Amino acid sequence: MLADRLLELLQLEREYIQLHRDTTVQSLTISPTLRDGVIVWEDSPLVAAVQNGRVLVVDEADKAPLEVVCILKGLVEDGEMMLSDGRRILARERLSEALETDRIIPIAHGFRVIMLANKQGYPFLGNDLLNELGDCFSWYGRVRSGWQHTPPCSPTVCLPIDSHEVGNPDEESERSLLRFYGPNVSEHFITLLSKLFRDLRSLVDQGLLAYPYSTRELVNVVRHLNQYPNDSLVSVLQNIFSFDRYDPHLVQHLLGVFYRQGIPMGTFAL
Repeated sequence: MLADRLLELLQLEREYIQLHRDTTVQSLTISPTLRDGVIVWEDSPLVAAVQNGRVLVVDEADKAPLEVVCILKGLVEDGEMMLSDGRRILARERLSEALETDRIIPIAHGFRVIMLANKQGYPFLGNDLLNELGDCFSWYGRVRSGWQHTPPCSPTVCLPIDSHEVGNPDEESERSLLRFYGPNVSEHFITLLSKLFRDLRSLVDQGLLAYPYSTRELVNVVRHLNQYPNDSLVSVLQNIFSFDRYDPHLVQHLLGVFYRQGIPMGTFAL
């Protein structure tokens, strides 16, 4: 959502591709489409972004196998990528390297990559993408590689080449978000839930909890309360924490947070 909003403000077109553990080099470059009852193979969003000078948003990049990550690294760092059908993506600055027999797809002006990934470790268990690709998404790394692709736009609207960590929103921003998803939820519950999840995240920072309870779970709680106002707060929270009740050590930490916020979760440990 942040990437889409950014591109909307910049008035840039985008292509979207989501990676997973079964992604292959072939599926990265071509995709099946059902047309008039017949499956046809077409260029993937990645190829379309390269050809048309659009921004490619790569989601869940940490889930992809390492061989796919290496292919993406070649595209981002060197401006080169071989497709499964024999065609070759190549930066315009390197077209002189191509042979006459090569089937070249030149990278159009304006092509950019926004790569989204979870951090390494539990519970995401993906690849350490920052270690594999971090230098590719820095200005120093791009200058070192010798490929400085300049889009046809002014410096004030060009996408920065950098890596950013997107953390949880600050307290006021989070409450504003919860009010948007739960307009019928009382301000008391909005404040209470925000403080509860902030306490949980502080335990993660202290190393006492492993799972980083995110704004996503918090939004789901508020949306539930908004749609089913007769459900109790305790029953709704159990949808989030019920699996954790089987770990006695974890339960003690969670109960301490619940009690500090005045939430009667005594049955949680049973």
